Amino acid sequence: MLVGHLGAGLAAKAAAPKVGLGTLFVAAMLLDIVLWLFVILKLEGVAVPPDFETRHQLAFNFPWSHSLLGALVWSAVAAAVWAWTRGGGRLFAFAPAVIAATVFSHWILDFLVHPAEMPIWGPGAPSVGLDLGQPLALYVELAIAALGLVIFLVRIPLSLARRASVAGVTLLAAALTVFGATSTAAPPDMLTLAGVSLLVIFVIVTVAALADRPAQ
Repeated sequence: MLVGHLGAGLAAKAAAPKVGLGTLFVAAMLLDIVLWLFVILKLEGVAVPPDFETRHQLAFNFPWSHSLLGALVWSAVAAAVWAWTRGGGRLFAFAPAVIAATVFSHWILDFLVHPAEMPIWGPGAPSVGLDLGQPLALYVELAIAALGLVIFLVRIPLSLARRASVAGVTLLAAALTVFGATSTAAPPDMLTLAGVSLLVIFVIVTVAALADRPAQ
């Protein structure tokens, strides 16, 4: 899932307008950022399963980034970092709560589309996942992204150019999501996939941060 997480970040911006959209996109995709960094460090793994051509889904071993306990920990860490660097140490203020909820929304959305490969607390723990399957998972993700974008455009006052930038990067993410959900070509190398994924996230976050930056 990619664009669905951006939908969560866009909706979070409407709830907490003073928090930067770039920050909220980082929060929404934090678990994947950790995942791909851990794949590069060989702390977690991704593999192409035998049924990839029919299911269009990779198999993940991600007990540290995507376990339920891990998601709760990363949510708390993100809220604490934001509170102490931007919120004056107000850990239990509204904005840190929105940050934490946005991070944890990633686990909830992934639970919908992943098979039972998301551990409850870590390696060897029971795993969960609703596994909606394609194309239903894709429809759900696109609907979440569309709803988040509509909420953002209605609630956040930006110039037409900045709105177009946010909408454009969301549509780009939607196109990448559709390609990933329908392509039968497996990634040739997981380290390359990790690097490209981090690059895509960086570009998305940068565009969002620039579009949402305070007017001079």
